[in-house]
Amino acid sequence: MKKVRSVYHKPLGERGFGRYIVGYTWFLGLFYNWKALKYNYSHEELWFPWDDKGEIDSWSFNGKPCGQCFSSTTRGKYNGVRFAPASEVIGKHPERWDYIEFEVEDEDYKRLVAYAYTQIGKKYDWRGVALGFISPVDFEDTDKWYCSEICCWLKWLAYVIKDWEDRISPRRSAMIMAKKYHEPKGLA
Repeated sequence: MKKVRSVYHKPLGERGFGRYIVGYTWFLGLFYNWKALKYNYSHEELWFPWDDKGEIDSWSFNGKPCGQCFSSTTRGKYNGVRFAPASEVIGKHPERWDYIEFEVEDEDYKRLVAYAYTQIGKKYDWRGVALGFISPVDFEDTDKWYCSEICCWLKWLAYVIKDWEDRISPRRSAMIMAKKYHEPKGLA
């Protein structure tokens, strides 16, 4: 068994698009899924406890996060799917992150990681985020991803979650994971 963490970004000090996602998914939750409203998150990552050479098997070293984070993002130098050092993603502001840890069977874990590598470089799905949640027409591009969509797809591939839902926000993802595992815990 291998351990992985779903990490969720709290919009503390958030500006711009992250703040928009929180407000937008809160508004939609009023109509579609009010139980998810308690999970106030603007972004999701999958956190693996190894470096890009697969050598580290720890969540932290000397108080700094180790391992790699995986998601689709538009922050910093990125515009889509990538792996990035956990120290870069969550290490600067650990107080802004919560996590849910889960275990994956070895074969399912290999499939999850192998598929993640095939998606690196795919662009961020702006249209899927902006219109996908409110339209009866599916605006999501099958060659682009947004954060919670790619994270939930990988969890589904590894049998971590039962149902694949392509219109999923970080709020709803946290609610589904909390139901199966435990409530999110703070990193700091």
